[in-house]
Amino acid sequence: MIEIFYYENKKIHKGTVKDLKKLKDKKIWVDILEMTAEEEELIKKTFKLHPLTSEDLFSRVTRIKVEEFPNYLFCVFYGIQKNDSIELVELDFVLGKNFLITNCRKEIESFEHLKNHEKKLKNLFVKGTDFLFHRLLDAEVDNFFVVLDTIDDDIEEIEEGVTKKPTPELLSKILKLKRLVVLIKKSVMPQREKLSFLTKNDYPLISKKAIPYFRDIYDHSIRVSDTVDNYRDAMSSTFDAYMSSVSNSMNEVMKVLSIIATIALPLTVVSGIYGTNFLVLPGSTTHYGFWIMISFMVIMSVSMLYYFRRRGWF
Repeated sequence: MIEIFYYENKKIHKGTVKDLKKLKDKKIWVDILEMTAEEEELIKKTFKLHPLTSEDLFSRVTRIKVEEFPNYLFCVFYGIQKNDSIELVELDFVLGKNFLITNCRKEIESFEHLKNHEKKLKNLFVKGTDFLFHRLLDAEVDNFFVVLDTIDDDIEEIEEGVTKKPTPELLSKILKLKRLVVLIKKSVMPQREKLSFLTKNDYPLISKKAIPYFRDIYDHSIRVSDTVDNYRDAMSSTFDAYMSSVSNSMNEVMKVLSIIATIALPLTVVSGIYGTNFLVLPGSTTHYGFWIMISFMVIMSVSMLYYFRRRGWF
């Protein structure tokens, strides 16, 4: 599906792909979700896209980039979405003097909000397509903070679980969240660098009035990358804490087993002596000899436990 919005006679209108050639000289926004091969070729010819641009624009996975061409600026960034799971979403932008092409391959909430808000969209078209580009990109960069807040809550929950009782299920959550944070980091770090290009390089298609706004996006991207760095460190610390907690639990188990084995050793010696085949054993002829031996073993066990306790061994 391709949605087309254009500005004419101080109003926002919706167009169709068939009218694209007629509308190309107006201020226009082409938002692509899905398209046929014919539509792809039409967009390529209408806006005179370089073959490499069209290849990247219509491919599934493209690295983050900012590339300048004679009549347009091609940018690839990534947003983030949280539905059943958290996933990164590729955002392709082709910014021209009077046109903006976006390709996201799925519905983006901020994009849909702007489409349904005619007054905001009109004001952006009046300012220029670079301001429309800023508005869409800014919303998606800011959306990182919303998703990162949910990750922060997950980290706090995991940290609390580690201090209480480490379980294999908790370890699985730690590793899963750690992989997610690393994946996000691999996206936000190069994105931060490329966003700086929009503020530091002199691109004719981005007006001087729009530069401060793109600088604001760059500042937000720095905050995002710093936050992700902090989360990565937090997950590493949480993993170390989990392993330490498991090790401590294992040490406690081994301590108890060692105490039991230590107490059982002299009892085994005593019972072994009285289990020998000698005819004369001290107390063997006494009526209460068995109970005397049992009492002696109990006293020995209690004495050893008291001694261990005094030494702080358990």
